[in-house]
Amino acid sequence: MANSFRDDSEGVASTVATLFALLAAVLFLQAAVISVIPAREYAAERQTSFAALQALEYLRYAAVGAAVPGGQFSFTIPLGTPSSSAFSTPSDGTLQFNTGTVAPANITMQYVPTIHDSRITHVDQDVILAIDSSGSMQQNDPSRLRITAAKEYIGRLTRPDRVASVDFDSVARLTRTNVGGPAHHLFSAYNNGIPDYTGAQADLDTIDQAGSTNFGAALFVANNELISFGIRSHAWAIILLTDGDNTCCPNKAGGDAQARLEAARAKANNITVFTIGLGPGADGVLLQEIATTTGGTYYAAPNAESIRFIYLEIANHYSGSVSCGTLTTASSISGSLVWNRGNRQYPVQTMSLEAGGVTLSQAGGSVIHQGVPFEYTPRDKGTGSLRLTLITFVGDPFTASGSDYAFINAQFLYANTNTQTIIRPDLGDQAQEVGNTSAYVQFWASQGAATPGAATAVRQPLNQAQARLQWGDVNASAGKLALAKFNVDSAQSQLSAAVTATNQQVAAGNMQAWLGKAVNDQIFFVACLLTQWVNWYDGITLTIQSPSAAAWALWFTDAFRSTGALTTYGISGNTVVLTVTAVDRFIVDERVIELTTS
Repeated sequence: MANSFRDDSEGVASTVATLFALLAAVLFLQAAVISVIPAREYAAERQTSFAALQALEYLRYAAVGAAVPGGQFSFTIPLGTPSSSAFSTPSDGTLQFNTGTVAPANITMQYVPTIHDSRITHVDQDVILAIDSSGSMQQNDPSRLRITAAKEYIGRLTRPDRVASVDFDSVARLTRTNVGGPAHHLFSAYNNGIPDYTGAQADLDTIDQAGSTNFGAALFVANNELISFGIRSHAWAIILLTDGDNTCCPNKAGGDAQARLEAARAKANNITVFTIGLGPGADGVLLQEIATTTGGTYYAAPNAESIRFIYLEIANHYSGSVSCGTLTTASSISGSLVWNRGNRQYPVQTMSLEAGGVTLSQAGGSVIHQGVPFEYTPRDKGTGSLRLTLITFVGDPFTASGSDYAFINAQFLYANTNTQTIIRPDLGDQAQEVGNTSAYVQFWASQGAATPGAATAVRQPLNQAQARLQWGDVNASAGKLALAKFNVDSAQSQLSAAVTATNQQVAAGNMQAWLGKAVNDQIFFVACLLTQWVNWYDGITLTIQSPSAAAWALWFTDAFRSTGALTTYGISGNTVVLTVTAVDRFIVDERVIELTTS
C-alpha cells in the first residue's frame, strides 16, 4: 500500500531524514527571527528618537517665531516605541515638564545709560584678606562676624577683581592649606570671579579660632602672593584684621620687627595695607604704623559688630560710595521639557529643551543640538550688535510615560522686545578731561591754593592716566579692544592714586580743601565715564546652570567662532558663564509660553 509505513531499513532511514530536515528548518526560522527582531527594534527606536528630537525642535522654532499674546499651537511627541512585531514588546519612555529653577539661564547686562553723579566708581583690585584666627577670637568674636563681614566685602567685588585669604595665628597660611588642601591663589578660578566669588567666600569658613598671634607672618604671606601673582594694572591691597599684638615667633619684639619689615616691603611694591584692630587688646600703635607706612588707614573696631562698616569703608576706596547710574539689568529664563528613552537596542537617550536650546545626552556625553537663539552682527572696529531670544516655559508640572504619544498645547502669555544702546564714551575726550584737571591743579597752585610739592604729587598720576587714555584711544580706534581695556584699567588705577594723593595733601594742609574737592569731583566724573566704557566692553554675560554645562560651553565657542565676536567663557561644575564683549546694541526678545498636556 502506498500510504503505509515501510518496515524495512530504508523506510526507517527516510523517516529519520525527514525529521532532521524539519528540525533544521525550525532552527533556521528561529535564528532568522532572533536576528531580525533586534534589527527591527533598533530601527523603530531610532525612528522614535528622531521623532522626539523633531518635536522638541518644532517647539523651539515655534517659540522663537512670530509671537502674539494669546496665540496657541500644539504638537505631539512620542513617549516610547510600540512593538515592532509579534515577537517584541513595547519600549516605554518618559516625558517630564518642570518649571522654576530646574534648568535656568540668566542674562545679565552691565551698562551705564546716564550719569547721575560725578563720583568715583570701580577700580580693579587684587586684595588679600588676612584674618586673625587666634584663640582670643573665641571671646572677641564668638559669632564670627569678622567672617561674615569679609564675605560681604568679597560679595562687592566684580570681575576682574581678584581675592585671596590668609588664615593666621602662630603661623600664616593661604586658605585652604590651613585645612590640608591646596593653596587657593589670586589666579584660582573662583578667586577671580569665574564664574563668581562664592568659592572665595567659602574659603573663609575654614578659618578657625586657636593659637597665638603673628601678623608679621600674615603680612609676609600676603606680600608674597601679591608680588608673585598680582596684576600690575590692578590696585594691590591687604586688609589685616587682628584682636591682639604679636605674642610669638619667637617673641613680641621679633614679631613686631617682622611686621615693620613687611610693611616696608609692601610700600616698596605699591601695596596698600589697611589694618583693623578689634577690641582693646589690639596693638593700635603698631597697626597704625603699618597702615601709615603703606599709605593705608588704621581702623579701631570697638566690637565685632563694627567690622562690617569698616570693610564697607575700605571697599569705598576702590568701588566708590555711589554708583554713576543704572549699572545692571537682568533677565532670566527657566522651565524644561525632558524626554527620556530607556531603549533596548538603540542607545539610551535623554533630550531636553532647556535654556532655549535642545540638549541631547547619552552614554558618551552631551551635545547641544540647538543653542540659545541669537543673532550677532559685527559693527565698527571690533564691536557688534547682539540679539537674544529668551524662552521661559510656565504651567503646571506634568509627567507622561508609556509607548504612545503625548499631545502638548502651547500658548503665548507674554512677548516683549527691548532694545538697549550701550553708550561707549570716547577715550580721547576723557584723556583731554584728565589733562584739563592737571592744568587746573597747576594753575591754582601758582595762585597759592596748594604747595608746589602737593601739585606735583597730584599731577603725576593724572598725567600718567592721561597718557594711558591716549594709548587706549589709539588702540580702540584700531580695533584693538583688549589692549584698550588694559589701558583703561591702568588709567583707572592712576586716577585712584590721584584721588588718594589729593586727600593726603588736603589732610596735611598742603592743599586747600575747596581745591581738593574740586579736583576730586573732576576725577570722579572721568572715572565714572571710564567705568561706563568698561561696562560696555564687558558686554553681555549669559549664565547657564545645567548638568550639560560643558556641552553649553562648547556650543558657545563653536556658535560664535564664525561671527567675529569677542567672547570668553568660564565653567565650574554645573555652571558656565558665557560673555560676549564690546556690544553696542543689545536686543532682548522675551517669550513666556504656557505648556499643558492632554
